[in-house]
Amino acid sequence: MKNIKVITAIILFFCASISMFSQAVYQRASDYTINLARAFGRELFEMNGVPYLQPLVETINSTSNSGFFNRAYVPKTVEKPYFRVALKGMLGFVRDDMKNYEPNMPNESLNLDKLSKYINYSIDLSNPLSPKFIVTGIPDTAALILYAFKIYAHRGLETDLIKLPKSAPTILGYDEKDIYIPRYAIDSLVKNYPVIPIINKPLFDVLPDSLRATILMAVGQFPEYFSLPKGGNINSIIAGVPQFEIGSLYGTELLLRFIPPVYMGENIGNFAFWGLGLKHSLSQYFESPIDIAFQTVYQGTYLKNSVGVTNSELKALATIWDFNLEFGKRFENVLDFYAGFSYELLSIKSDFTYFLPIETQAQLGLLEMIKIGETPNGQPIYRILPPDASRGFPGDTESQKTNVNINDENFKFIFGVSRSFGPFTIFLDYSLSKFNILSAGLEFTF
Repeated sequence: MKNIKVITAIILFFCASISMFSQAVYQRASDYTINLARAFGRELFEMNGVPYLQPLVETINSTSNSGFFNRAYVPKTVEKPYFRVALKGMLGFVRDDMKNYEPNMPNESLNLDKLSKYINYSIDLSNPLSPKFIVTGIPDTAALILYAFKIYAHRGLETDLIKLPKSAPTILGYDEKDIYIPRYAIDSLVKNYPVIPIINKPLFDVLPDSLRATILMAVGQFPEYFSLPKGGNINSIIAGVPQFEIGSLYGTELLLRFIPPVYMGENIGNFAFWGLGLKHSLSQYFESPIDIAFQTVYQGTYLKNSVGVTNSELKALATIWDFNLEFGKRFENVLDFYAGFSYELLSIKSDFTYFLPIETQAQLGLLEMIKIGETPNGQPIYRILPPDASRGFPGDTESQKTNVNINDENFKFIFGVSRSFGPFTIFLDYSLSKFNILSAGLEFTF
């Protein structure tokens, strides 16, 4: 069930609740600036979304796939089928190195071949001492501005004019980091960089006057701060899963896990979970002092949700394959010992329809801010209000769509003990992997 945390976390990358901070009140930005912010924000998410979420994917992989077995023994034949109903509980422990990642931002070095996709130009070499850069057409002004901005960003990062944090929290960490893009730095970069080879002049100097004015307006109103998603300060993961088993046919057991679609509240939405597995006895084919079995389990989840004042929508599917080689030794009326080696594969496919983050909308003048107080040093504190188109603050009205796929694999060693009391069995085990898990549960057999 902890797949829920991944999905909610991804949405939170885009959606911030109404917040307070010390900033100036912003004027409405131009359409070019707003579209530039949308394109930049989309690429920012696509570059940082996976490393931000990957550690939690690892925890889900291990946590959701724990508790599949508490014995390796499967009878070859039975007079009548047996049924087991169990509630499995899992507790996972987060490592410190899973709490931070190195963030990045959209940036590119100048490439004249790529530049030619956004601006039609020629270089006149008739006078070798004074070559000329001649613009003959601009197919897509918005695409050119975005490419130019990424060129400025590249140079800004090289010269440390743009501040990119050296580390940022994953969803498991705890902190809040921003990418700082000061306007004075962008203004300087626009006018002096990049320098076009051959003519040895800044690109800005050879552009038409109208385009130069558009670029200055677009980047001059661009938000100075882009917030990276902050972590949830997660030190452990807890999950509970109901499980049902039926056996035995030719030394084979069927495992079922299922939670029907239910509404889990506004922060989670509609969630469903299911799992199907088969375990087959290997030791039935030869003499062995221990029980040996092989198990394959396939699990899936579905989530649909709308979150936050931006009403971003998410649809996500997660699938998990688990392959277990199990070993066990039974001591009647004492304890049963079991162990296993597990290989796991997890895949999450998500479709997002989303809008600009609330703070970015405020910096672009799409949302209204009101002063609600002052900090101890006298700086004003503003509150961002919900959209109100009648007052000229419609918010971001153009949605974007992004697909995010996350894949992960894991190897795990499991060691545990169980004890039966008539039809009831209690068990406890510990899994060693890149994310360690303590599992326990109660089982009833009839």
